[in-house]
Amino acid sequence: MTNPAHAVTYDFEFSFVNKDVHGGGTVTGIVRGLTEGRSSQTSVEVLTNSDNFGINSYSFPFISIWDVKNGEITFVDFVSRSDNLNDLVSGCCVLHFFIFPDTGDAEGILRDESVPSGSGEGDFGLRFTPVPLTPVPLPASGLLLMAALAGAVGHRRWKQAHS
Repeated sequence: MTNPAHAVTYDFEFSFVNKDVHGGGTVTGIVRGLTEGRSSQTSVEVLTNSDNFGINSYSFPFISIWDVKNGEITFVDFVSRSDNLNDLVSGCCVLHFFIFPDTGDAEGILRDESVPSGSGEGDFGLRFTPVPLTPVPLPASGLLLMAALAGAVGHRRWKQAHS
């Protein structure tokens, strides 16, 4: 009997300069849970923004299309509002990623709904950097179980030798 293969999930750090919105802040964050091929649901978090807005999770997207090939993001079209209910009441914030298939150029925009995105041509410079996969360690309980079994076998042999 063979064990079923588990899909590898990838995490990516992202960064972009929000050129047309609020004066050009630098935005960074992380995308979690993508798989090889096409993914539609993931977790996206904005971790820093030098303009100090929109730092939150974005996990209920209007659009969520992610293509990963050989551990690299090759296409994305993602639009979501902030999960923070206080932000939603005030109309903040919308996060948008897009990679243009013809050129490979990428845009990232983080804005509140009261501010237009500016030129309408997008803010180029979005970069995704793969987070290295970490091996899953053997749980300590497994090592303790093996030690206990070895001790029981050793004790039994010692007892037989001294009987």
